[in-house]
Amino acid sequence: MPRRLLAPLVLALALAFHPTASAQTSVKFGAGFDALLTPPSQDIVTEGLGVGARFRAAFPVNADLSFAAGAGVFGYIFKGRDDAAYLFNPQLSVIVTTTRGAANRYRYLMGGIGYFAALTPDTDAEGGPAIHFGLGWATPLNDTSLYFEIDPALIIGETSTTFAIPVRVGVIF
Repeated sequence: MPRRLLAPLVLALALAFHPTASAQTSVKFGAGFDALLTPPSQDIVTEGLGVGARFRAAFPVNADLSFAAGAGVFGYIFKGRDDAAYLFNPQLSVIVTTTRGAANRYRYLMGGIGYFAALTPDTDAEGGPAIHFGLGWATPLNDTSLYFEIDPALIIGETSTTFAIPVRVGVIF
């Protein structure tokens, strides 16, 4: 594992297992699918449409505020197996519920830091730290909730920056 991935991973694990975080209320886990659109950049990340999976653990502080640690893996596979590229994206987020509507549906804002790292050794993409800010909608079911999120990120490379636009859909349980 590259050394630049170590710090965000250690921070995410520290938040996940911090005793006061788990003592508040029950931890919420989420799993879903991602579609990540990245424009042509100066070799910060692979360009095009990537699809993948995302997992997140959210630690509620109260009904309107949560801290979350998550990670996603994206595959840029539409050019075929020989030209496929893969990205790893850990994130730390603050989630603020803004409105609750009919049938307990709610809207939320999320923002925080993350990292985009190329998992394909033969790619020129360097990756880099990222700042993200997005919004989401959740619809409660019986014991779970369905969610939909748009969470744009600004990726900071050594010599330039670019952006990525993830769109997510999944289940919170």
